[in-house]
Amino acid sequence: MKRIITLCFFIFSTVLFCSEQDISGRWITEKSKKGTHLIVKFYKQNDRYFGKVVGLVTPENPISNPYVGVDRVDLNNPDTNLKKRPLVGINFVSDFIYNPKKNRFENGFIYNPENGKTYYCSITFKDKNNLIVKGSLDKMGLFGVKQIWKKIN
Repeated sequence: MKRIITLCFFIFSTVLFCSEQDISGRWITEKSKKGTHLIVKFYKQNDRYFGKVVGLVTPENPISNPYVGVDRVDLNNPDTNLKKRPLVGINFVSDFIYNPKKNRFENGFIYNPENGKTYYCSITFKDKNNLIVKGSLDKMGLFGVKQIWKKIN
């Protein structure tokens, strides 16, 4: 029993010692269905947090794509004016407000370049080097998908 209490203490203390500033830096996403990892860098603007794509692990379009050899572009964006914009440089996650009581970033959005849709999103620290990012169809986060993003610097 003593070991279980000690283990719980270490797990919870790691999460509790994460702070709002720990989101800074670059994070790599889980691999998408098409095999791409995004590298996202967070920044704060006024009281909100955003994450910009600063790199791709698979930076060029695949051979089956008409844009083969060209940097990945936002082909699935519903706005025809944005279909040719490079993925590097877009805000992949946006408009988060940090909730210190829950130690999480809330009321944000995540963009999925594979289908051109934007979803509700929340971000929680698993620990200082891992984020739990949950995109969902509903604002409460009941219907969605979680990913673990790893800090790379």
